[in-house]
Amino acid sequence: MSDAEWIGLTWGANYPQVTVIDATGKTIAQHAGPTDLAPGNMADFLAPYLSTHRTTPVLCAGLQGIPTDMFRAVPTAPMAGTIQIGSPDPRLALHVVPGLRQAKPTDLMLGCETAISGLLSHDPEFDGVVFTVAAQSRWSHISAGEVVSFQSFLTPVLANMLLSNPPLSECVSHGALDGAAFAQAVDDVMTRPQTVAATLAQIPADAALNGVAKNLAWSRLMGSLIGLELSGSRPYWLGQRVALLGDGPLTDLYATALGGQGVQVQILSRDALLLEGLKLAWRRINSN
Repeated sequence: MSDAEWIGLTWGANYPQVTVIDATGKTIAQHAGPTDLAPGNMADFLAPYLSTHRTTPVLCAGLQGIPTDMFRAVPTAPMAGTIQIGSPDPRLALHVVPGLRQAKPTDLMLGCETAISGLLSHDPEFDGVVFTVAAQSRWSHISAGEVVSFQSFLTPVLANMLLSNPPLSECVSHGALDGAAFAQAVDDVMTRPQTVAATLAQIPADAALNGVAKNLAWSRLMGSLIGLELSGSRPYWLGQRVALLGDGPLTDLYATALGGQGVQVQILSRDALLLEGLKLAWRRINSN
């Protein structure tokens, strides 16, 4: 296949997504990529879409390993174009959307800035908080078309670690959400966040002593972790308009927890908005 005008690579929670666009702007292929996709092996993986007669632009959002001096300081517009980096293969030209950096508290954003640009391309007057859920979760204050500040959390990473290791891996499994147990865990930890480690320790004990179902234990675990994050991110969501950008079950859990705190959230696909952001970057490349 050599009909590709350009290729988009976006990194989500677990793997990169490949989107191939033709000259009319139509998506002609879209699928997951390998988790180890990097500049050194991109050409081999993308070979079916590359031509030996022309150089195909590949636009990347969320590409890991880019130098920190490429990150732009906030407050700033979420995206100001792309930076072309060297490619080991002449069949493709790599264009990277730079991430954002924050001096205090120290933080980095990579990928979310492109999704936020996708959101603002449809809603340029958006003023509030964009909450993105992927490998990390991130709260971004948006005003006047700029990312004013942001705060990242490792809640998804912690959940995966706890679910994959004893003692919680032995008594917890993803299943039907127990809404009451989840809501109670959110409220308990938000009221007393200092007790979260003790609360988590009670889950395997309850399973051993009282035979608590694995899905109920999972509901308590996720409610505790999300409640802890909501406690720490309260200045971002309290009294704010919140757009929740995510894909998958974790997005729904956050929406449920926020709804329990009286927050109305607008749920949008992060993956779809990442692609919208890359389309905006492509238009900017062609306008120069």
